[in-house]
Amino acid sequence: MEDIFPHQGKLIAYVDGSFHPDLQKYAFGCVLLTSEGEIVEKSGSGSNPESAAIRNVAGEMLGAMYAARYACVKGYRELEIRYDYEGIEKWVTGAWKAKKELTRKYAAYMRSRSQYISLSFTKVRAHSGNEYNDRADALAKAALLMPDGLPQV
Repeated sequence: MEDIFPHQGKLIAYVDGSFHPDLQKYAFGCVLLTSEGEIVEKSGSGSNPESAAIRNVAGEMLGAMYAARYACVKGYRELEIRYDYEGIEKWVTGAWKAKKELTRKYAAYMRSRSQYISLSFTKVRAHSGNEYNDRADALAKAALLMPDGLPQV
């Protein structure tokens, strides 16, 4: 099989989600630290009613899925997702049962990406002064005021 992984490096992604109750809108912020030393900031938002029902968790899941897609498209072999909401890891690993349809879809998507990349997770404390986690949080909050959509990879 042809090697589709030109970087063969590790990508670190800080992800966070946000929710605006008046707008019924969720968003994500993602700070990607590449093995080449770049810092890439991405964010996106949505207002699907089913997703909005789980508030900021929808945004955080969206951020993790975006990071996984980014890693695959850009050819990284490893992705470490740094998050502050436990479900981001535990639904994927099976430590928590994904009871809702959205969490099941999230877990299935992330597991499907693990065919192409090695996934790992690291929990970070929210609002603890971690520069990149705080930046992901700020990006998510700002994305709530942008039109719905995901950035291109």
